[in-house]
Amino acid sequence: MIDLSDVESQYEEVKDTVAQRMDQFHSLRDSSNERLFQELVFVILSSQTDAEQAWNAAAKLEELNLLRGTEAEIVEILEQYDIQYERKKAGQILKARNELSQPTLTNPTNELTIKGRLPLENPEKARKWLVENIPGIGLKGASHFLRNIGYGEDLGIASRHTLAVLDELGFLEDASPPSNIEEYGKMEEAMRELGEELGIPVGAIDLVLWSMKTGKVFR
Repeated sequence: MIDLSDVESQYEEVKDTVAQRMDQFHSLRDSSNERLFQELVFVILSSQTDAEQAWNAAAKLEELNLLRGTEAEIVEILEQYDIQYERKKAGQILKARNELSQPTLTNPTNELTIKGRLPLENPEKARKWLVENIPGIGLKGASHFLRNIGYGEDLGIASRHTLAVLDELGFLEDASPPSNIEEYGKMEEAMRELGEELGIPVGAIDLVLWSMKTGKVFR
């Protein structure tokens, strides 16, 4: 059984690493749209797949300039990294890039534009836009992406492990994944309560709890 003291001890152990990781995320605010798209691809790939493998695949796609590749080229890389549902996810990547490359009033070209499409000054609106417009991205994925590019410090990431710990600690009634925005809001409120009690930023809670499971502070 996990109790609050376990989480508090873990946070004390990894606090500096977590702070460094959050600073790295925040620094991505100044990155190119291509770099931000790599983070979006990582989140798409991480669904039902080992997170480190998903990141390695996204990094390889970037290295080979295949974030703008064909479906077949992307599938080939995803297969090398044991990405689940590789063809479906390759299609989602292509659709996401197409959606984020549509001309707008402020950018009438077909260039990839994430900063110009998302209302990043309002992370909750940005999350809603992502869920409604980007295939393969739900509330958890949208929250994860925004946190990883420095705009979602106050958004909760509802991984199964996080939900299980919140349930075990008594902050949730059960560990079932939230199925709508209302349930997701309740999960985020539970994360805020835990964060306030232990002094952990909401956007960093999943990093702390994941490190309890794996021994690593990842992304």
